[in-house]
Amino acid sequence: MSHTTGLFKYIPIPREHKPDIYSIDYKKMKKWGITTILFDYDFTVTVWKEKKITNKTLELFERLLDDGFKVAIVTNAKKERAIHIEERTKGKVRVFSNMKKPGIKKLKDVLNILNSQNSKTMMIGDLFITDVFAGNKLGLYTILINPYTYQIDSKFKKFMANFSKFVYFIFFYTIGWFFRLMDLAVPNEFKDNIFGIDYDHLKKTNHKLIIFDFDNTLVAWHSKNLNSKSKDLFAKLKGMGFEILIATNGRDSRFDSVKSEISEFDIKIQTLSLKPFNFKLKKKVKLLGYKPRECVLIGDQLFTDITAGNSSGFYTIKVNPISKKEGKWTKFIRNFEKLSIKMMRKKPTLFKGEDEI
Repeated sequence: MSHTTGLFKYIPIPREHKPDIYSIDYKKMKKWGITTILFDYDFTVTVWKEKKITNKTLELFERLLDDGFKVAIVTNAKKERAIHIEERTKGKVRVFSNMKKPGIKKLKDVLNILNSQNSKTMMIGDLFITDVFAGNKLGLYTILINPYTYQIDSKFKKFMANFSKFVYFIFFYTIGWFFRLMDLAVPNEFKDNIFGIDYDHLKKTNHKLIIFDFDNTLVAWHSKNLNSKSKDLFAKLKGMGFEILIATNGRDSRFDSVKSEISEFDIKIQTLSLKPFNFKLKKKVKLLGYKPRECVLIGDQLFTDITAGNSSGFYTIKVNPISKKEGKWTKFIRNFEKLSIKMMRKKPTLFKGEDEI
């Protein structure tokens, strides 16, 4: 399955934007079935035009290799600039040079040489117009990082790094922001309802906290009582070792009866969550002691629930609304959801081994 479809193939918006290569959640990528990581060279793994990498970067490569990833450098520079990486890793990290990004012909050859699938490959680089653009055209999972400036002395190199960031800033806040918002509304999975979700696999992939929306996810809109089937699901999830949080934009006064119903399951409720904003949700998850990659958010709305979950770094699952009865604003937003679903590029889902398929 290609991560990038339709118009997104021609828009250099990354799937994620991180400060540097060390800030990326590689364990999450492993869960999502990524097997190959392609790094740009200049300003990505080292300073521009340098012929050395730090021990910290080398240790990262070794850790990724130990975790089972295929790792390679794909650079537009000549091979002699980056060949030292092959030497220091004893050939385990291969260097492919003169790639002519954003062209994709040579990148296709690299994937064939590595025996890697497009949908299971991640491209990491500092230039949106070359690295991200090329990755998107091939349907890779693209991550843009800020230019590598550690221990940089040259004023000219600092200028070039800042200029690269400035150009992306201009692009993002004129054209790119719309496509970024579209991306934030894309769930990892679509399911009919909360009962059709593979909770066993969520458990096997080390997820610990299940976050449910309330209205039209657990109950019909503005209902104040849970049905027996939902309670049975809660009992099952608690028995599996999950912690459960209900995150709703509703007011606290609505949930007096619900709180008494779920007290036996030790389920927490966060009211006035202010989704799609994520600051209250992230604070609550941090207080509960969980990392974002350990959390799953399940909801019926793309532009509130799923957007809040994705911007928090959670695994997200979109379910169909329980009933057609909704507020006027929600009905209006549903029209944009239909348009968004037609345009969106798919996200990776949790990797399943052969014994689980």
